[in-house]
Amino acid sequence: MAGSEKNIGEIYAERAIQDLNSPKPGMRETPSFAEDAAREADGPVIYGGTMPSPSSPDDFARLAEGARNGKIRRRKVSPFNLMLMLIGSAIAIVLYISNVIAVQQLVQEVGALRTRYQQILNEQEVLKAQINRMSSLERIRKMAEDDLGLLNPKDTPRWIQVDGEKVREIEEQMAKDRPAPRKKQE
Repeated sequence: MAGSEKNIGEIYAERAIQDLNSPKPGMRETPSFAEDAAREADGPVIYGGTMPSPSSPDDFARLAEGARNGKIRRRKVSPFNLMLMLIGSAIAIVLYISNVIAVQQLVQEVGALRTRYQQILNEQEVLKAQINRMSSLERIRKMAEDDLGLLNPKDTPRWIQVDGEKVREIEEQMAKDRPAPRKKQE
């Protein structure tokens, strides 16, 4: 049983080899060593992403050599582009710093306004307390007694009887004493 059946690893290995050898739809076939050598003679080779499996160490060395890209050339940066980059970065730095300074100034201004607001609230509380103290009934009574000589009556108030005839007599007398209204001159 063990001799006649294949190991699962062997099955996967066979499938992988078949997949490497069979072309997939939409993909080109893996180039042969002769095609790789011909391409190397023409110019630098760019690795296309597929490599045939090497059968010997020499094949592996040739594949590794063929898969290598051509000589790496460094692109020169023109002085104009360099100056533009420097000027752009300088402008960005200046804008950033000015933004930081502006934010710090605003924070200081907000702090100053908050302290001023607290001072105003404290002054307002002091003034309210002063108004309450000045308008207290005890203070007003004391000032009336000391400064003006006013006293609270010790007797209870009484009703006063007013004679209606006397009131009419006084009103008539006042009407006689009044000067006559002047006529307007035209």
